[in-house]
Amino acid sequence: MVTRRDALKAAAAAGLSTFAPAFAQGKRPLRVNLLGFALGIHVPTTAALLDILPGMGYAPETQRLDQIRTLTQTLIAGAAELGETDSITVMSAVEQGADLKIVGLWYMHTSLVFLVNADKVREFKDLEKPENIVAVNGKGDITHVMLLGPLIKRGVEVKKLNIVEIGGSGARMQALQSGRVAAVPIHFDQAAEMAKKGNYKILLEPWKEYGAWINEIWACSGAWLKKKENERAVIDLLKAQMMAFRKANADLNWYTEGYRKHVTLKDAKLATPESVKPLWEGLTREIKAFPNVVELKLEYWNDLLPAYVQAGAIEGKVKVASVIEGSLEKQAVSELG
Repeated sequence: MVTRRDALKAAAAAGLSTFAPAFAQGKRPLRVNLLGFALGIHVPTTAALLDILPGMGYAPETQRLDQIRTLTQTLIAGAAELGETDSITVMSAVEQGADLKIVGLWYMHTSLVFLVNADKVREFKDLEKPENIVAVNGKGDITHVMLLGPLIKRGVEVKKLNIVEIGGSGARMQALQSGRVAAVPIHFDQAAEMAKKGNYKILLEPWKEYGAWINEIWACSGAWLKKKENERAVIDLLKAQMMAFRKANADLNWYTEGYRKHVTLKDAKLATPESVKPLWEGLTREIKAFPNVVELKLEYWNDLLPAYVQAGAIEGKVKVASVIEGSLEKQAVSELG
């Protein structure tokens, strides 16, 4: 069982202190832990937190952490009020006894796709061949689960897959191009670049496979959420997020400004509307990552649960309804219109 004491130790080891919000005169502080990187898909939600929410009476205090598990531990320990983490880690922690709630999405669909060497993988069943090595970021993580769900539906014996771990989409691209592996999850814009270099094809596009491909989410502790002022903070954050989604969908220039400001890639500050437009069009028009109205439907997670279990990410004991708190999203939609 993951106890708060265990989480406190983990937070201390990571150099984090527990946090008790002090309502200073003026804006309410809000301690938020984020993942260590921000890409194009993260722009609207990051802008909502750092650019829009301050105008609603909040002073976000952010810290970036490289490991999702460490970030989730900080929520259990009280070293952060809200965090950017993922469903798998949260549900695994809840199975071990942690008190965590999922209160929102960072985006509706991931921008990852599964790209294959089309000379070796002509149909889904070809992935069962031992010579066709499949690279994922980590066994049991979101890149692994993303593949298993559609393969199970298509009758592929997933136990036959030859899975290896290669961290980072750039490293997986190199492994695919060198012939060391035959299938990899990479971002859709990286897949377009790879298509120019050889006979590669996209095998799976998650946004076409699932009602919602849930990747990164907003999470907090259940005890923290019971306080009305904290519930209010989450509602306001979700309102700010939907405002940002609507701006991103409608305005390339707004999105480009956010890209330059918030993306952590080396040359992000040099981005122009022309250079960002293909990415923006893919995210807003094809993937539809930023819905104008966000809903936390239990069926999204219920559809994904079998793949989580098949990948060994969770045991399957968790009840989705006990983890997903969708009422605050509904309230945000009601207030925002």
